Amino acid sequence: MNITNFFYCIAIYNIRTFQVSDINNEFTDKEYIINRLYLCGISFILCLIFVLLNNFSLMQKLIILCFMVFKCIEAFTDVLYGINQKNWRMDYIGISSIFRGIFTLVIFIIIGNYYGLLQAVIGMTITSIIICLVYDLQKTKRLSNFLSFSVYKIFFLLKKCFPLMLVILINTFIASFSRYSIEIIHGTEALGIYAAIITPALIIQIAASFILLPLINVFTAFLKESNIKNFIKLFIYTILFIICLTLIAYLLAIFFGEWALKIIFGNIVIPYVYLLNGAIIFSGLTAFMWFMNIVFITMRDIKGILIGNIIGAVICLLLTNDFLVRFNLIGANYIMILCQSVAIIFLLIKFYINLKKLEK
Repeated sequence: MNITNFFYCIAIYNIRTFQVSDINNEFTDKEYIINRLYLCGISFILCLIFVLLNNFSLMQKLIILCFMVFKCIEAFTDVLYGINQKNWRMDYIGISSIFRGIFTLVIFIIIGNYYGLLQAVIGMTITSIIICLVYDLQKTKRLSNFLSFSVYKIFFLLKKCFPLMLVILINTFIASFSRYSIEIIHGTEALGIYAAIITPALIIQIAASFILLPLINVFTAFLKESNIKNFIKLFIYTILFIICLTLIAYLLAIFFGEWALKIIFGNIVIPYVYLLNGAIIFSGLTAFMWFMNIVFITMRDIKGILIGNIIGAVICLLLTNDFLVRFNLIGANYIMILCQSVAIIFLLIKFYINLKKLEK
């Protein structure tokens, strides 16, 4: 089902931050919604073509397509979340996320145990549709009338945000390419061990996302008010938060990493515990990149964030295999740290240039 990740990137188009920071209402809520429906349709068709062209069994095809429907519902819900967030109703998003998380998980486990994977995915999808229609759509209607829209502006939105879609595809590529290379060079078992070791490090990104998403509104408000001083303060405080979060996770890994991994995965992972510390560092850098994406989109420097991500992707593409051969599995950590660090340095320089322009 990981196959659907690429098509999901097309469906969401990385528009959420752009949508929330659209304080001048360049596009209406209905234009964002119709745009998302169009993208969901395109992504599903592309997924269908991909499935039909590959040698999957009938059951695999049905599972992938049903899960893609589930991801499309998730993508549509995301645009409703954008409207909620733009109107400072993060409580709607929180309640919806709790409902969706609990009910889809329970349905998946129950149906999966008694009937099978396909039926479980169908149950998850139906549950997600019901929550979207009964809760998300009804709450969002209170905040927007969904009346006006322009067909031209819908397609103009696609054109304007196309670089943002490339950014999310590049992020997906960077996250996936090193794992793909590990499997090719060191084998499937090594990939499984590496994936197991770095999974706890992802908690940094999850924790950071809870803080970063609401900040879109605040950064946007500061820009609207031309309050550059508070904009810079919040920028610095957020960086310090990410650094502190990464440092705490790093220290926890030093003192409790081996013990925790042994409990979760058994003795087989003990020789590879050394991979965890590096994974925590690049997870923190990934959270930093997410933050820079938010700031640059809010500042409407879409070209800058695209170039920064391309720099990281080029380094990843050129050096990953060499690092994996030279440094073994830890080479994957090294290359992730390198490509993220170079991209961040470029973006910080570009951010400084952008600030000077705003201050004039």
